[in-house]
Amino acid sequence: MGQYGLRIRNYKAGALYGYNLGVRDRYDYTDAMFNKSLFYYHMMDHGMSAYKDESTRDLICIDFGFGSRSYEEEMEHLRQMYSAADTDEARQRIQYLIDKTKENKWKYQKKSKDEIREDFYVNGVPIEYKHLNRKTGEVESTTIRYKMLYRNASKAKVGLCNFINEKLYDDAYDWLTMGLGIKLPKENAKIVEISAYAPLTTSTIEDRFYMDVDDMLILEDQDSFFHTIAEIVRAEEYDSVERVVDEEKTEKNRRNALAKGRTDIYGNPIFKTVYKKIPCKKKKCVVSREETDVKNTLWDGMALIESDVMPSWCNGMVLLRNHFFKACAFRTYIQKFLRDYAADHGIDYDTWELTDMFGRKHPAKDIKIITTDNAIKWKKFVDLMGGTLPAAYDYWRDRVRADGCMWGCVKTDHPSKLSYQGDVQQLSYQMVNTLPCSKEEIGELTRTSIEYVGKLKEDNEEFVKYLRANATAVNHYEMLADLYKWNPEFANSQMWKVDKSKIISQYVFRLRKGKIVAPGDNLTVCGNPYALLLHTVGEDWRNDPTLQPEEGVIQCYTPRFSDGEYLCGIRNPHNSSNNLGYFKNVKHELMQKYFRFSNNIMAVNCIETDIQARMNGEDSTNQGRF
Repeated sequence: MGQYGLRIRNYKAGALYGYNLGVRDRYDYTDAMFNKSLFYYHMMDHGMSAYKDESTRDLICIDFGFGSRSYEEEMEHLRQMYSAADTDEARQRIQYLIDKTKENKWKYQKKSKDEIREDFYVNGVPIEYKHLNRKTGEVESTTIRYKMLYRNASKAKVGLCNFINEKLYDDAYDWLTMGLGIKLPKENAKIVEISAYAPLTTSTIEDRFYMDVDDMLILEDQDSFFHTIAEIVRAEEYDSVERVVDEEKTEKNRRNALAKGRTDIYGNPIFKTVYKKIPCKKKKCVVSREETDVKNTLWDGMALIESDVMPSWCNGMVLLRNHFFKACAFRTYIQKFLRDYAADHGIDYDTWELTDMFGRKHPAKDIKIITTDNAIKWKKFVDLMGGTLPAAYDYWRDRVRADGCMWGCVKTDHPSKLSYQGDVQQLSYQMVNTLPCSKEEIGELTRTSIEYVGKLKEDNEEFVKYLRANATAVNHYEMLADLYKWNPEFANSQMWKVDKSKIISQYVFRLRKGKIVAPGDNLTVCGNPYALLLHTVGEDWRNDPTLQPEEGVIQCYTPRFSDGEYLCGIRNPHNSSNNLGYFKNVKHELMQKYFRFSNNIMAVNCIETDIQARMNGEDSTNQGRF
């Protein structure tokens, strides 16, 4: 199998529909990838064929970007192409298409992309594959019928959808939906929810690892409230009137016009449409400034994972996937904490059991992952999984076991791609514009970028680092760097001087658009991880000693910065000026004892703060000392 997966075809729905009508003589498609995922490994073990371990025809992607033309529209399109053609050869080719179109006039059917989508979703779509029989020398063909299987969030945004060979459909659909798809009721079915969560196992993964599903402890998430002044946005009803057609009076005018012969040249009656006003209720957006309680859900989508369980390539966190499950797990010494707690409280560690939110007991010595109910998306389908939470948990656990208890690792944290410039991260103009800075402070903010431009101009070695870091398949940066390495005297050539000046000018132009750099990096955020350990053993999570409420600042912990440093945190992606946080880095001994965070992870205090509301439920932040 390929290193990253198998190559598949991405077809244009309009062209596919036209070919099957007989008005096109070829398919329009591009290459795509069926990336390695938990679903990929399942299908490779359950009948999916691969050609030379490089490609497969059993899965395709269809792009519903355009519909099909009517005969008249197709002819007009070809006439315009003929008029715009600038060579005899091109005109001859287009004339051939015009003649073929006339021959197939009766086959044309106009359909919008949405109509084609509905047709393909309901009825599936056949695709013909032609190949040369080397023995007979004849062109043979085979046809595969495909059925719509899934589309993830990224594909849905651009109108893409994955279809699978109908012979593999039943197994694939059952596996993706954990058998819930066929249980959906005909009325009020949770189509949106199952369409969103079933594709979680199709996420591209870097690796898999084994962990017994019983070694995961799932607890109820907890909420913390912070009383503050906030802008409250609500919809408020008000009385209004709406102008609508008076059907009765308008129809009377139409009949009178016909009776009196008031018609146009086509025989259509000429009459006046009568409108009336009716009272109605409308809604308007009202913003008020008032005191309110802001809620933080402490460990939303978060997990703690035993350090020894994480794959060796992971740093401080790993993004996990499984059936209807997703969580960002942070490297923790869970067993060390539990042993220490048992010793301090006179508990027999070998027989100690902890209870999850479903009432199931787990030996403390076996616990490898701790997470909360926000990570389990199957909780929305309890009615289809036995009717109670414990029964639904057993249903999900059996499905995970059936796949060998393999968990998918999507990604881990990593340093900035700008590490060749030092310990910096790039900002955007939105971030710079929303910082409450004076002109002088903005000058200080841009100092790092200005100094770097000076280095590029004065230090050829620094410039070569920039060239290699920004080399692509379409620029000549690698060539310039190699020529300099071969002979440093190349720096005295006219070519080097001209190209260097142009490249630095392009970099400066990017800086002027707000793409400046500042000390800091992009950090993955988690909330009160030590409080989750306390919650695990039944202690009051509100008494988290590692991160505490502090007036005028939000305490955080990251190894990247020094103890006691004050930091600016900017939500990424950045939405508005409220997405700014003022943090104080606190390096408590318990955080350093039980957590192995990298420099690209930050824990923040969600207890009695407004951090989640301020950052719109952030997952990551640009953190820096600026």
